[in-house]
Amino acid sequence: MNGIKLEILHGLLSEVARVNNENELDKITEKYADKLECGNDELVTAIVSDIKHIGSELVRLRNGAANADTYLIVRTEQERAELAEAMKVIDNNLFDYHFQPIVSTADGEIYSYEALMRPKSTLCPSPYHIIKYAEMTDRLNDVEKTTFLNVLDRIAVETDMFYGRPVFINSIPSARLNEADFEHVKVLLEKYSERVVVEMTEQSEMGDGEFGTIKEMYNSINVRTAIDDYGTGYSNVQNLLRYMPDYVKIDRSLVSDILNNRKKRYFVREIIDFCHDNGILALAEGVETAEELQTVIHLGADLVQGYYTSRPSAIAVETIPYEIRQEIKLYRQEREDGRKYHVYTAEKSERIQLERMEKEEYKCILIGKSGEGEVTVAGTPGSDTDIHVDVANGFKGSIILSDAVLSNTKGRPCINIGENCDVKLVLSGTNKLKNGGIKVPESARLQVCGDGGLSVFIDASGYYAIGNDGDSKHGELVFEQGVSIESHAAGGVCIGSGLGGKIRILLGQFTLKMTGYFGVGIGAYSGDTDIELFACNVTFDLSEQLGVAIGSHQGKCRANIHHASTKISLSGSHMVGIGTLEGSCCDVSVCEASMVFNISADRCAAVAALEGSTLFEISKASMHIISKGDNALALGGYSCDSKVSLINADSSVNLETKADYMSFIDKNKFKIEGGRIKVVINDVEIKSE
Repeated sequence: MNGIKLEILHGLLSEVARVNNENELDKITEKYADKLECGNDELVTAIVSDIKHIGSELVRLRNGAANADTYLIVRTEQERAELAEAMKVIDNNLFDYHFQPIVSTADGEIYSYEALMRPKSTLCPSPYHIIKYAEMTDRLNDVEKTTFLNVLDRIAVETDMFYGRPVFINSIPSARLNEADFEHVKVLLEKYSERVVVEMTEQSEMGDGEFGTIKEMYNSINVRTAIDDYGTGYSNVQNLLRYMPDYVKIDRSLVSDILNNRKKRYFVREIIDFCHDNGILALAEGVETAEELQTVIHLGADLVQGYYTSRPSAIAVETIPYEIRQEIKLYRQEREDGRKYHVYTAEKSERIQLERMEKEEYKCILIGKSGEGEVTVAGTPGSDTDIHVDVANGFKGSIILSDAVLSNTKGRPCINIGENCDVKLVLSGTNKLKNGGIKVPESARLQVCGDGGLSVFIDASGYYAIGNDGDSKHGELVFEQGVSIESHAAGGVCIGSGLGGKIRILLGQFTLKMTGYFGVGIGAYSGDTDIELFACNVTFDLSEQLGVAIGSHQGKCRANIHHASTKISLSGSHMVGIGTLEGSCCDVSVCEASMVFNISADRCAAVAALEGSTLFEISKASMHIISKGDNALALGGYSCDSKVSLINADSSVNLETKADYMSFIDKNKFKIEGGRIKVVINDVEIKSE
């Protein structure tokens, strides 16, 4: 047998290995028998006969059990019956199609339809069965060809049924059409290019060369494309970047219960943002509830598809129900209103990127509309924004600041907490608030915690950094993490409010720097205040005409300082370290703490109700006071109504004053038990009696 005949036999074997039915086998063997001139060579004739017999066995296996490998995989009688039925459906083109509307979120109108395969079979009723067995038997190309031809024929014949809207046709790009079928389909696609979108679903990864051919073909005939099931399988970022389609269909697995899954919402938002940045329409498929519909519209989806808007039907519906259209318009209006008024409404478990909000020109983030949740507001270190946060009334949950920079117009808070809220502010990384602080109304509660930092910069008159305005009380303030506050304005309160409230500082390092006419570091301006400092480190630097580091300007002060370190530097005209300038009394208790005062003012004291009654007890602690001024005092005020107890305390007082210090002290109310005390007045040490 010569080499030419061997080459022809090799070609015969190659084609027979791919046949699917007896007719194809007969045509192939007849063609090659003529080429081999079998009548002149008995051996060649026998070989061709054997090859045809083998081909017949392959056809039988493919029609009954696919092929040898498939036969091993398909083990049950049910599966074998399904396989045979699937081959019957494919061979005889037993396909019908239903059409599901794809709806625009702009107005609730039908944008297009997707053609969905419906096999005419009770044994294999779903596309899943057909694709499964077609893939097993290497017949995806037949399904691909049949799908294109069937749907394109419907588009051509039943033009009026689609109301001039395009039809999405499902395609498996890795399915290989032969050259003739490929050209036939290409001609039809080009003819109906305005009325067709090819929706590509990958069953296997494609090489760049194969992909390039398909992409070039669709581009050349102006056919729009869509990526199906994005977010699962082979519909990944790499393929999205390669395809750069006109539409991205977000897989139903990401849409299902999206309202209650923060990670899904974050991922879907990232997909939608990528689409919008690249001129791609984002389509959320598998929408089955009102909540899912609302969420994907709020996230920015351009199109939706699913049972909630309309089920597939044999005859394409002209419109979806009126109530659903109105619902879509409402959700879209909510999104547009937010954009119009520059307000972004956060979902209850969402991570918000400030750079994205800036890009979309939002000025305010509304948190807590659902009443609860955990929202993260994240920025990029070193990047400023002009965005502030509003917290809806009644919100009970957490707000995580992660390297966030927020700002507002002067005199308005960067974080405005609503009535009856209970907010946990969790700090992560480095965070800044500019021009405004955090408003906590009397009915609300704020807890600050985390392992990050927070810096507040204020330069507006009548300010408050964390608390409430000068005419109001603030809600309960609880700090389990430190903050840094710097203010340069006529007057205000760093932590607290005008009328006061309860403040508990339990952990952290606090730095407060104030310059202006009057100010209070921690406490209240005109109201009473109740302050607890525990296991914290607090440093004050106040340069004011009228100032109080801890306490109240005009109201009563109650302060408990335990296991804490305080360093208070004051300079001005009328100053008090801890207590009240004009209030009727103060009650200050210090235990196992360290206190350092450095005061320079005309009328001042370290711990005192400067014009009222002072009750001060310090035990098992250290206290060092430097107080200088024409009318400077150390402990107690000018009313001669001061009760001071130093118990096992290490204390020193260095007083420079023109006032008769001793005339303001009632020795019967000044008690020293244990510890050490050193008092120097005008450079003269005073010996205790």
